[in-house]
Amino acid sequence: MSNDNTAVRALLRDKVLDGLRRAERTLFTRPAPKSARAQMKFLRTREATSKSLAERLGVSRKTVDRYLSGATKKPQKRL
Repeated sequence: MSNDNTAVRALLRDKVLDGLRRAERTLFTRPAPKSARAQMKFLRTREATSKSLAERLGVSRKTVDRYLSGATKKPQKRL
């Protein structure tokens, strides 16, 4: 009985690991966003706050907020 139980656990573990690998491939092979707003939204999901994102990019928090709201459409060359 314990061999059957071990085999079932191994199959379940393999299924879970396979699902995680597929999810990881999907996440990391997605193309980069095209518009400035979409790029900023993507970067914002990786940072805790707009302020921390602004510091990382070397711009003001207001600039980040303008991109996120769609007020600024064309990115600065340095970004």
